[in-house]
Amino acid sequence: MTSPTRVLEAATLLLLVATAAPAADLTPAQTASLPPAVRRAFAKQGLEKSYAVASQLNPFYVQGDFNGDGHLDTAVLVKALSSGKTGIAVVHAGADHAVIVGGGTPIPGAQGADSVDWMDAWYGYAKGPVKAGLAKTKPPVLRGDALHVEKTESASAIIYWDGSKYQWYQLGD
Repeated sequence: MTSPTRVLEAATLLLLVATAAPAADLTPAQTASLPPAVRRAFAKQGLEKSYAVASQLNPFYVQGDFNGDGHLDTAVLVKALSSGKTGIAVVHAGADHAVIVGGGTPIPGAQGADSVDWMDAWYGYAKGPVKAGLAKTKPPVLRGDALHVEKTESASAIIYWDGSKYQWYQLGD
């Protein structure tokens, strides 16, 4: 027989997990589909006070081995509550925090851009050679998978981990 205290503890835990990641425009099913590591990172960092998970793109999160450690990481589309600027929260496997790219913070290599509001498609870009793009710099050597972000029929870039931070490399315009 389960004690009333255990039932209350379990219900409280479920409520905390379900609400740990803000769900500004997510359906209950979308909120439930967020990987638990994302919900834990948001709760631990208190990110729900600054960012809401956004769903204007399908999918609203992408998984890949972004830091090249052999484990599955998750990138989630977020919107800064203060500015409304769109960014990406990346949670590396085994980490208890998210790295925010954009969302009001300048993106290294993106010529001062601090948002990915313009993108209408994104997906995982497999580790491997990167063809020369529009950037004046040499294409990066990817440590892991990258995120391919684009405005269809217009511009595209990859966002990749350089070992200490996420960087931008412009592919096309």
